[in-house]
Amino acid sequence: MEQPIRETGPHLAALLATELQVASDGPIYLRISDGLKRLVDRGDVALGTVLPAERSLARSLSVSRSTVVSAYDRLKAEGWLESRRGSGTWVRRPESTPASVDAVSTGRLFLSAEGRSGAASSIGPSIPPGTIDLSVAALPASAAVRTALASLLEDGAFDALLEHHGYVPSGLLALREAIVGRLATRGITTDPARVIVTTGAHQAISLIARQTIAAGDSVIVESPTFPGALDIFRRFGARALPLPVDELGARTGLLEDLILRSGARLVYVSPDFQNPTGTIMPTERREEVARAARRTGIIVIEDQTMADLDLEDHGLPPSIASLAPDATVMTIGSTAKLFWAGLRTGWVHVPQDWVTRMLATKTVADLGSALLDQEISRALLTQADRTRAARAIELRPRRDALIAALRMQLPDWSFTVPAGGLSLWVHLPSGNAEEFAEAALERGVAIIPGPALSVDDGNRRALRLAFVESEDRLEEAVGRLAAAWKDYEPAPPRSSARLLV
Repeated sequence: MEQPIRETGPHLAALLATELQVASDGPIYLRISDGLKRLVDRGDVALGTVLPAERSLARSLSVSRSTVVSAYDRLKAEGWLESRRGSGTWVRRPESTPASVDAVSTGRLFLSAEGRSGAASSIGPSIPPGTIDLSVAALPASAAVRTALASLLEDGAFDALLEHHGYVPSGLLALREAIVGRLATRGITTDPARVIVTTGAHQAISLIARQTIAAGDSVIVESPTFPGALDIFRRFGARALPLPVDELGARTGLLEDLILRSGARLVYVSPDFQNPTGTIMPTERREEVARAARRTGIIVIEDQTMADLDLEDHGLPPSIASLAPDATVMTIGSTAKLFWAGLRTGWVHVPQDWVTRMLATKTVADLGSALLDQEISRALLTQADRTRAARAIELRPRRDALIAALRMQLPDWSFTVPAGGLSLWVHLPSGNAEEFAEAALERGVAIIPGPALSVDDGNRRALRLAFVESEDRLEEAVGRLAAAWKDYEPAPPRSSARLLV
């Protein structure tokens, strides 16, 4: 049985403190209820969360218990809360919430399947010609890919591979040695035998899931998150439990209690420039994940696929695996974000006692990933530092152009500037992100609404905007979004005075 997150009075009061400043007029119970709705809309409070008792929240907010009772009663009447004697009061799933994201909806994140706006797609209708696509957080091949390929061909580096039968389930030794070098920079001391090369990070997640979960098992997943991970866990019949994300990444203080209540087998986190929020999990929270893994025995997937996209060169905290060498932490990565997703080269680093079973699972899956891609990836990893610097020079002006255009043309939209990654996580002041995404597409911009990236269909006022296009295209995209918002913008919430009856 799924076990919900349980909010404490002090933490919910801290979340509400900012919200109560949004509307300083009107009865406090109305401001509390409206603030809580905004927290749910943004995903700060996940659907299904059990709220603190009225007396606890009242004490934390320094208001009377009757004020909190009135706020809860209003939310129950509007369908936001439900309660049952002995079970508490929890945030309910609105009846109008669409079905959870699945493999088909994830596929639609890549409508321009050929990587060009308006190109024909093999997974569904293409986006209209002339559309500016801010939906795919992936870049064209870096210059290093072309250089490496030309050099390998000139040097005859592929000749030895072509004489091989082609089946290497664990991956080329030279590539695994290069990956070990990368892991060492994050504090992970290991050897090539503990690295399995995969066909992208997506397959790495799938291989772990195949080994660890069965239908009915619970899996704890950041929300919002990478939708491909959600697809995989659901394909194996797992129940995904949301771990909310704030400005510091996953709220790891909730993790151990959630593990113990749910009996979850697996937790999936992206501590480095989290997709889609761009947050960096601080060392203290990484230590909380490591501690929970040691105490409970849960398996941790640490997704480092975004770690190379550091736009400010501030560096990253140590990896979770380095903080918990005696726990079961699987670290995954790939060449997709830094170099090119078309190579489909990923990897997973596993504990020693997992090597045999993971290798067997990989062998059954496909007998090994493409060797030519692996050889190119090996050569590219020798240029990782140079390519990271080049990508930062390329992406930083694009991120800043998107931010400047949004601040000028859509000042009511809110976001936190990410120090890395490929996207901006934006909150609308009102309305529904899925409805607005449709309006934006009509105006010629493809974007991803928050529920498509959420475990519980939350984040209903959030959008992911990728900043991989040129500055001019991004500025044009914001102009179109502003026009779409003018057409769509719902009426502002009724003032507290008008809510009084």
